[in-house]
Amino acid sequence: MSRRFTILSYLLISVITEQAIIAQEATFVAEVDPTTVGSGEQFEVAYVFKGPAAVSSSNFRPPDFKDFVVLTGPNFAQTIQTVNGRGSLIISYSYMLYARQPGTYTIGSASIDAKGTTLKSAPVKVTVVRGKQQPQSQAAAASPSVGDNILLRAVADRQRVRLGEQVIVTWKIYLRVNMSFQRFSKVPSFEGFWGEDFDLPKQAALTTEVYNGKQYRAAILKKTALFPSQVGNLKVGPMELVVAAQVQSKKRSNDPFEQFFNDPFFQTAQTVDVTLTSDPLTITVDPLPPGAPAGFGNAVGTFDFAAIIDRMEVKAGDAITLKVTIGGKGNLKLVQLPKPVVPGDIEMYEPKFEDSITREGGEIRGKRTAEYVLVPRNAGQRSIEPMTFSFFEPARNRYVTLRSRKFELNILPGREFASSASGISKEDVRLLGQDIRFIRQEPGTLAAGGPDSYFGPEAWAALLLPPLGFIGAFVYRKRREQIYGDLPSFRFERAGREASRRLKQARVLLGQGNTEEYHAEVLRALTGYLEHKLRIPKSSMASDQVLSLLRDRGVSDVAIDEVRTCLERAEFARFAPGADSRAVRKDLLGAAGKAIQDVEHSFRS
Repeated sequence: MSRRFTILSYLLISVITEQAIIAQEATFVAEVDPTTVGSGEQFEVAYVFKGPAAVSSSNFRPPDFKDFVVLTGPNFAQTIQTVNGRGSLIISYSYMLYARQPGTYTIGSASIDAKGTTLKSAPVKVTVVRGKQQPQSQAAAASPSVGDNILLRAVADRQRVRLGEQVIVTWKIYLRVNMSFQRFSKVPSFEGFWGEDFDLPKQAALTTEVYNGKQYRAAILKKTALFPSQVGNLKVGPMELVVAAQVQSKKRSNDPFEQFFNDPFFQTAQTVDVTLTSDPLTITVDPLPPGAPAGFGNAVGTFDFAAIIDRMEVKAGDAITLKVTIGGKGNLKLVQLPKPVVPGDIEMYEPKFEDSITREGGEIRGKRTAEYVLVPRNAGQRSIEPMTFSFFEPARNRYVTLRSRKFELNILPGREFASSASGISKEDVRLLGQDIRFIRQEPGTLAAGGPDSYFGPEAWAALLLPPLGFIGAFVYRKRREQIYGDLPSFRFERAGREASRRLKQARVLLGQGNTEEYHAEVLRALTGYLEHKLRIPKSSMASDQVLSLLRDRGVSDVAIDEVRTCLERAEFARFAPGADSRAVRKDLLGAAGKAIQDVEHSFRS
């Protein structure tokens, strides 16, 4: 008994001593910088835990940010420091916020558990003033900034063109940090231009470019051929898009020890939403030179012209097809096709137009065709005079005129051809008979119904089905309210099945050879599963934060390594879809399924 009492005493003393160490050395504080901001201006709130390396923390509970709009967060960061052989742990949970209305707001306490002890931060106050702007240096220190590490540029292949001449504008994103696309918030405007977008791959290809002396990864987001329809200085409006970028977060402190860890080597990645805007462009459009030939139809580029007829000999009353085609590169959709001139006794119907446009090789090419139906009325020799087509060729700064051949028609005697002055053709007459419905003169056999006919199965069904349907709809609605009342929990429970469904779809895409969609579907399966299982928004899906949260949930290191490897492989394959073989892609599918299965097992155990 004495020995047991001694052991229990030692255990009790060690627990009390450990709690005392935690109370003395572990701290949990709230940091706000700046404390005075303008309405609509973002600022950062960070909750920092500091303690011995042996003391782990968990179950972080943030305050209620009801008076603010949460832009990002919680953004998780963890650092282990060793000084004189003694380790210390620093964990940070940060948020990017802003307030819409001026006023003085109090952000409540956050709490965290550290080996059975609950630590709480003190409430902090934030003053929001109307229209107050921070100095640039202070604003840069108040929140993580991407600076010139991510840019959106609009580049035109020429700044001065002729009326109708093609100018190509390319919108590129330049990256020196990791980012994921969120949405387009504004598309560029082309007032005074006719635009034709180029076809781009679904997955943007990354290239290496040097801009302003710095090396970037660059990708084309949009490429458009513009054709000015008026002269003067025309504006190409800016493009805006929102991305989630990973930037390095810096802590502001007067502690020299912490300033040492502001070195980029010790900085932690933080995901923030960034709005990128390209600069507007101005294109100077000059008029075409004088001396345009007669019949010039504003065609600018390099074109071919042809006119063909399907037959030169026909009977009176039979139809002839005449096709007029213009092909080449230039402003095809603005081109006016020449109209044939036919003799008075040849009836010409309205043409059918057909455009075939290709967008390859950095230019717009194609052809435009007008198809005319001609019906000669009388026998004899008839002629269709040549047609002319004129265009301006910018490369040689000259006008060019092309001519078609002359068509000599031999019209043979044919059947009577009724005049179309009445506006009714023979086909219309034949269809008229199909539209008439004759009146039935005999009513047919009529049967008298008895009194029992009102209480047959149909009558009972009509009486019972409405209340039964109402009861079923009521039960169904209550069930849906029960399921969706706690939507995060519902998604948490279904995360594994949803990921399995996406991986099955990825397997189908792999069998079809659609590698781009296959890799995208695998990535959606992984990120969707983690988003619902960890209950974090997509904007906070930074790799380091996800892995840290998995570790906090007790997921094994092996499963965490599997998740990290699959995420990296799938993300890389999106930007280099042809860099792997079919066997490697199939292996990725199996690895993703095993990673999700292992994480799911850890959560259930």
